[in-house]
Amino acid sequence: MTPDAGEFADRVVVVSGGGWNIGRAIARAFAGAGARVVVASRNADRLAETVATIESAGGTALAVPVDMTDYAQVEALVATTHEAFGRVDVFAAIAGGGCVHRPIDEYPVEEWDRVVRQNLTSTFHALRAVLPDFRAAGDRGVFITCSGGGANYPVLGSPLNAYACAKAAIARFTDQMTAELWETDIRIHCLEPGLVWNPDTIAQVEAEERATGQRHPHREVVRPPDDAAELALWMASDRSRPLRGRGISVCDEWWRDRAEVQRVHETVHLFRLRRVEE
Repeated sequence: MTPDAGEFADRVVVVSGGGWNIGRAIARAFAGAGARVVVASRNADRLAETVATIESAGGTALAVPVDMTDYAQVEALVATTHEAFGRVDVFAAIAGGGCVHRPIDEYPVEEWDRVVRQNLTSTFHALRAVLPDFRAAGDRGVFITCSGGGANYPVLGSPLNAYACAKAAIARFTDQMTAELWETDIRIHCLEPGLVWNPDTIAQVEAEERATGQRHPHREVVRPPDDAAELALWMASDRSRPLRGRGISVCDEWWRDRAEVQRVHETVHLFRLRRVEE
C-alpha cells in the first residue's frame, strides 16, 4: 500500500529514534510522501546519515540530537521543530530498545530503570511535550507509539522482562490516552513492528551463520523496517480514520481492507492491549 508522493505535503513529522533502523525507515517514508521531517536521537552521526539519505532523495529533514529520557530536551525538540517548520502534525515515538536478556533474579536494578525510561518514559515525554502543538492546531494531531516483544504475550526462552513490561505499558498508555483525549481529534495508535534486526544484529547473525554453516532460526520471521514505515504512514493518514487507540502489527492484513477497517472501528475491544478477535 504505497502512499501518493504528496500525501503528506505540508505536514510536519517528528520521529524519535530516527537515527537508524525502524525510526530511519519511518522518517524516510514520511519524507518520501512529502512531509518535512525532524529526526531525533542521541547519536548525532546516525541522525546526519538519516538526513543525508532524505535530502539526497529530494526530501526535507532536520536532525536534532535528543535524549528522550530527559524531558527538558524533549521540550526543546518540539520548540526547535516549531521554530523551523511552524508546528507538529505527527509525532512518531519510536525511540526505545535497550533490551537486557537476564533472568529476573539476576537483573540489575539500574538496568530495569534504564530500560523502562528508554521505552515507556520517553513515550510519555514525547506526548506530553507535543500536546500543546496539537491543542493549538484545534485539538488535532497524530501520535504513534511503538510496542514490541512481550507486550501482548510472553516471549518463551528469552528473559526480557523489563522490556516486555515497558512495551506492554506503552500499549496500555495508547489505550488510556485515547480515552482521555476522546473528545478531541488527536489520534493515537500503537505500532507493533515485529522482529526487526538492526544493522549490528544483522552483522552478528551473518558472522554466526558463516561460523556454524546454519541458517539462524529467526530468519523466517524477521521483518524489514520498511514494513513498519508503511504501517506508520497508514496510521498517520486519513486512510486510517476513524480508528483510534488501536494496536496494529505489521503481521496484520486487515488494515489494508476498508471493509475490515470499518469492522474494527465498530468494535470496542479489537486490537487493544489484549488482542482478542471476534
